This record gives sequence, structure tokens and C-alpha cells, in this order.
Amino acid sequence: MKRISKKKELMDRLIKEDVVKAVLTLIKQDLPVTMDEVALQCGVAKGTLYNYFKNKTDLINYVHQEIVLPIKKDSYQIFELPVSPREKIHTFVDRVFGFQKEYPLYFKFIQSQRTAIEALDERMALAIMPLVRVCQEGIDSGAFLDVDSHVMACMIFGSVIGPMESMTYRETPVQDLDALKKDVLCLLDRVLLKKQERLS
Repeated sequence: MKRISKKKELMDRLIKEDVVKAVLTLIKQDLPVTMDEVALQCGVAKGTLYNYFKNKTDLINYVHQEIVLPIKKDSYQIFELPVSPREKIHTFVDRVFGFQKEYPLYFKFIQSQRTAIEALDERMALAIMPLVRVCQEGIDSGAFLDVDSHVMACMIFGSVIGPMESMTYRETPVQDLDALKKDVLCLLDRVLLKKQERLS
């Protein structure tokens, strides 16, 4: 009995991993994410997906959680690094741009799938509240301008995520993501750092 249970557990895990890969592939290729398409990509019957997910929303929520969990862990690790607040923010920007490179259409896709309150709750937990603590650390150490740390964190978040969310609305597509990242970092340094810190 145990052997069957372990085999089923393994099959369940493999199917769910395939579902995540299938959804990411469909997003990458800018194809519609439907139960039919996901089943086709996974090589299973559509009915099989309904053994695991109530509907498409349930499936998308599962995939999003699987994507967000490593980002969440990574985010917490970034903000706990034994480096300066400026370096923590630079690392955060680097990871966001790295994710954008790997999954260029993910921000656009997930924006269309989430309610405003879900997006806000996630944004606060994943980035803004940890950024508030880093900003306060920078302010307390005298490296950052002395302004409200929540305002500063929201400004950082908007400066980093805003360009990602606006990618599909640009008249001319971004050709060089690294140059865009460099512009974001330059802007953040000019806005956050006290003058003497910018010069050092």
C-alpha cells in the first residue's frame, strides 16, 4: 500500500511540475493559457488537470505560488545579506531584472490574472515591507536621505517594477535590458544616497 502511495505522490509532483513548466512556456511564447493548452503541453488529458485543479484560476494561482515561493525566499535572503543597504537594493534590482530576462512576459500575464488587492498584498509582503527595513537601515546609518522609509520603499519598488510593467506599452521595445537596469540603478543612487555617499 505504501509503495502505491509513494508512486502516486511522485506522479502528482511530476504532473504539477509539468503544469508550471507548461504555463511558463505558454507565457514565454505569448500563447493563451487555457486548460486545453496546458494539458496539450503536459501531454495529458484535460480531465487529468481537473483532478488537481478546480479550474483555470486555481491552476494559475498554483503556478504563481510556485513561481513566487523561490522569489520570496530569495527576497528575504537579499535583505538579510551582511552588506550595505545600497548593495542590498542593487542586488534586489539585479534579481528583478534577471527574472524579467528569464520570463519576459510574466509581469504582463500575472497583472491580467490578479485582483488589485491580491497584487497589493503580495507587493507589500514580497518587496515593500522588506525594502522599508533596508531604507530605514540606510537612513539610520546616514547613507540615505532622511525621509519617510515607507515613501522611499514605494519609490524604489515603482522605479524597479514600473519599467517591467510598462514593457509592452512602449512604442519602441527595450533592446538592452542591462542598459535599462543601469539607468534604474543610477536613478536610485541619485535619489536615495546623500551627496557624500554618491561621491564615494
